[in-house]
Amino acid sequence: MIGPLIAILAFIPAMLANSLAVVFGGGPPIDSGKKWNDNRVLGDGKTWRGLFGGGISAAIVGVILYFIFSLRFYLYPSFPGGLLVIFTLSFGALLGDIGASFVKRRRGVPRGKNSPIMDRYDFIVGAFLLIILIDADWFYQTYIEGDGWIGTIIIIVGVPFLHRAVNILGYKLGLKDEPW
Repeated sequence: MIGPLIAILAFIPAMLANSLAVVFGGGPPIDSGKKWNDNRVLGDGKTWRGLFGGGISAAIVGVILYFIFSLRFYLYPSFPGGLLVIFTLSFGALLGDIGASFVKRRRGVPRGKNSPIMDRYDFIVGAFLLIILIDADWFYQTYIEGDGWIGTIIIIVGVPFLHRAVNILGYKLGLKDEPW
């Protein structure tokens, strides 16, 4: 069952991006403090340092995985196309998180308030949507075709639990203000 393993390994940059954004975060917010309809556009938790630090560092992990696993498995497209996929997954996850923050602010949900479904799936949806836009063939071959769909189900069902556990750890280590 190589397909599910490849699907999960290929998704690691997306899984790491949000956690690494917390590590690199701080500094000026992306929305520059601007408001829309009396609410912040995104809030102080979405910063340029977090976006680029998280995205680039997660992509570096993806490049390492590329060189380790692509020698044996077809993990990403051949170089340099694989770089596009890796960066797309990393930044797609962060854009999904930013999109969820935007929606939460429009609904009047304050920063740090838990939104169980959105906070568990935003990065998965963002990574999948952006990779479908950038390289739909790779997405289909990796996450749908053959037994890759099993990896997709594992990501959809299992990754939110892993994401929650990592958030709790980040909270206990003092890296996050809330455990979600």
